Amino acid sequence: MLIVFNMIQKEYGFLRLSSRLLKIAAWTFLLLGILSGIGTLFGAAQNIPRWMGIFIILVYVFGFFVVYVIAMIADLLLEMWQFLKKERF
Repeated sequence: MLIVFNMIQKEYGFLRLSSRLLKIAAWTFLLLGILSGIGTLFGAAQNIPRWMGIFIILVYVFGFFVVYVIAMIADLLLEMWQFLKKERF
């Protein structure tokens, strides 16, 4: 039983770390997407129409929300695990 509990604690730390890394990746993804969309809107690329900048921003915002929701689900799993650990042990 102790071995299983130690393995779960390691996975708990891994889940916490991956949740934080996913949030950092999501914010970085959003920042780079907004910068590239604004650059396209102001005509940084000559061959791309300006309306494409709005489309780029929307795609990156959607990707941000998908990754951020996955990180929030990981946080929810962590809280559920802490609650169950308090109730059972």
